[in-house]
Amino acid sequence: MVDSPYPPVERQPRLVLRFALYTGAVLLAAGVAIAWLVNREVANRAERTVEQQAAAAVTGNLSARLQTSDFRGPVSPERRAALDTLFRKSILIPGVVGGRLIGPTGTVTYAANHAVIGDLAPDEAALRRVLDGNVSRRVARMDTRRGQKKLKVLRVVTPVRLGGRQKAIGAVELDQDYRAVAVTIGDARGPLALILGLALLALFVSLFPILRRVTRELEARNRQLAEQNDRLRQLDALKDEFISLVSHELRTPLTSIRGYVELLEDDAHLTDEQRRFLGIVDRNAGRLLDLVSDLLFLAQVDAGQMTFDLQPVDLEAIVVECVESSLPAAGAKRIVLRAHTERLPEVEADSARLAQVLDNLVSNALKFTPDGGRVDVRLAAAGGAAVIEVQDTGHGLDATDQDQLFERFFRSSRAAENAIPGTGLGLAIAKTIVERHGGQIALESTVDAGTTVRVELPLSQRKLARSPQELAA
Repeated sequence: MVDSPYPPVERQPRLVLRFALYTGAVLLAAGVAIAWLVNREVANRAERTVEQQAAAAVTGNLSARLQTSDFRGPVSPERRAALDTLFRKSILIPGVVGGRLIGPTGTVTYAANHAVIGDLAPDEAALRRVLDGNVSRRVARMDTRRGQKKLKVLRVVTPVRLGGRQKAIGAVELDQDYRAVAVTIGDARGPLALILGLALLALFVSLFPILRRVTRELEARNRQLAEQNDRLRQLDALKDEFISLVSHELRTPLTSIRGYVELLEDDAHLTDEQRRFLGIVDRNAGRLLDLVSDLLFLAQVDAGQMTFDLQPVDLEAIVVECVESSLPAAGAKRIVLRAHTERLPEVEADSARLAQVLDNLVSNALKFTPDGGRVDVRLAAAGGAAVIEVQDTGHGLDATDQDQLFERFFRSSRAAENAIPGTGLGLAIAKTIVERHGGQIALESTVDAGTTVRVELPLSQRKLARSPQELAA
C-alpha cells in the first residue's frame, strides 16, 4: 500500500473541540464588543446626568447671585471673598473639586483656586459654543487646591445669562471628581457582565448540537476524500509500474524486429515491392521503439530514477550536429534548415539529454512546416544564459493549444487537422530535461505564420577552449 502524503483524518472529538473553541472565541469577541458599547453608553448617560446637575446648580444657585462685573475681568479681593463663600456653600459640594467664572474673552475672572485667576481658558472653540448657549462637557485632569495631582474630572461649562438677557455674558466651569461618575458605571457593569455571560452561554449551548452534526459530516467527508486520495495514488503507482514493465517488455522484441529487418534488406534477391514492405515495417518498428523509449524516460522521471551526467558541454557543437543530422529530413521536404551560432561559455549539462531536446524541437519544426518552408536554429547568450531558439514557418498553433502544449500526450488541433503523426510526448520530455538543468522553455506561435520555441540554460563561469586558429590569431 502506498503511504498517503495527506494528514490523518481528524476525529470527531477533536473537530468538536476546535469548533467549540472557535465559536467560543467569536462569541467572546462579540461579547466584549457589546460590553464596551454598553459600557460607553452607560458612561455617556452618567456624564449627561452630572452635566444636567451642574447646569441646574448654576441656574438655581448662582445665576441670581452673580453680577455682570464678575465676568469683565479678575474680581476685586472683596468680591473674591464673597464668591468664595457663595461657591463653598452652593457649589463645592462633595464630589465637586473646582469651580471658576470665565469671561467672554476667555479670561478666568474668579476661581476657587485663586492661583488660576487671570489665566486664559484652554479651549477657545468650546468657550464660543458655550457663549452661544450650549452646555459643554469633557474629561480632563487637574491639580486641585487640596494638593491632588492629575485628578481625573468631568469638566462641565455652563453659560450664564443675567437680567433676562438672551446672550450669555460668561460661563461657569465646574469640575466633578470622575470617581463619582465611575461609581455609576460600576454599578451597571456587574449586572451587564452577568447578563452577557448568560446570553453567550445560552447561545453556545444552543449551537453545540449543530456543531456536533457539522463535525460528523466533515469527518465523514474527510475520510472519504482521504480514501479516494489513497486509491488514486495506488492507481497512479500501478499505472507507472505497468508502463515501465510493458515498455521494458516491448523494447527487446522491437529491437530484434529491426535487426532482422536490416538483415533481410541486405538480401540481394529481394524484389522492389518486398524492399518497400520491409521499409514500412522498419519505420513503424522505429516509431514504436521511440514511443517505448519516451515512456521509459517519463516512468524513470516519475519514479525519481532519472539521473543526469553533468559535464562541461559545448552547446555550439550540439546545435551544429543536430542541424547536420536533420538535413536529409529537411531536404526531403525542400525545407531550408540553417544554424546561426556564436561561441559561448560552457554549460554544465548532460550532452546526450540536451541533444535529445534539440532533436525533438527540430523534428517538430520540420514536421509542422510545409514543403518549401524554413527552419532556423539560433544559439546566443542573453542575460547570463545560453538561449537556443528553433523558429519555423509552419502551421502555427491556436492560442487555446499553446497553454497545454507541454502536457503529456497532448496533441494540438492543427496536428489533427493536418494528419501530422506524433505521440504528444516530445515537448513534455523536452520541458522535463530543460527544467532539470535549471533552465526554462517557452513557446510563441501564430496561426499560419510559424512557431518559435525558446530554451534558456544557465551558463557556467568556465570558458570553452579556443580553437587553434583563434590561438594562432
